[in-house]
Amino acid sequence: MLRDLSKIIDDADSEGQDGDQLQKELRQAAQALWRTQFIYENDWGVKTSYELLRRYTGYFENLFDALGYRVVGRPNDGYVGLVANELPPRQSMKLDESLLLLVLRLHYEEAFTRFEAKEFGEVEVESEQILQIYEDRTHRERPNFGRVKEILAGFRQRGLVQIEDRDDRNFTLFLRPALPIVVSKDTLGSLEEFVSRSTAATAKTDAASEVQA
Repeated sequence: MLRDLSKIIDDADSEGQDGDQLQKELRQAAQALWRTQFIYENDWGVKTSYELLRRYTGYFENLFDALGYRVVGRPNDGYVGLVANELPPRQSMKLDESLLLLVLRLHYEEAFTRFEAKEFGEVEVESEQILQIYEDRTHRERPNFGRVKEILAGFRQRGLVQIEDRDDRNFTLFLRPALPIVVSKDTLGSLEEFVSRSTAATAKTDAASEVQA
């Protein structure tokens, strides 16, 4: 990797470019992608990083492969992202966080098949609608509003959603095209599996209560 970087810098110098500045920008691009997981071509403030990630794809693929990640996103997708080569043995996400992510992914999939995706492949949905879907699909009470905003802030940091506040209790979500990369179709089965187990457990508890009564 250091050899690849040296060649890139040497080539830039030989072409009359500022090799030191390019090295700095390459480092910034790598840090930006590592920090946010997904970088979009149309996002403000990341144009240089996005272009470098595209121009020197081979270098960044080797760099992140050494860390256990692969670079994803074709040029026409409008984004570059990182996905772990192997899932960690234990996930750190809490249950409500995992379920909300799955619900967002499910809604994105269904809206996309209805041709509701907007510019840049984003799907727009109101907060109340997505929280109602959460209740309907998981058969669980929605998290409180503060917790929802906390979870979504983490998703926004990773490049999975954008949030547009309208007032203290309502906001608009823009589900981003990286969602299908982070949560595959196979993973969506986890939601149905969870709901089935949860529903069965609830039914068993209700039946036991009736017997005791």
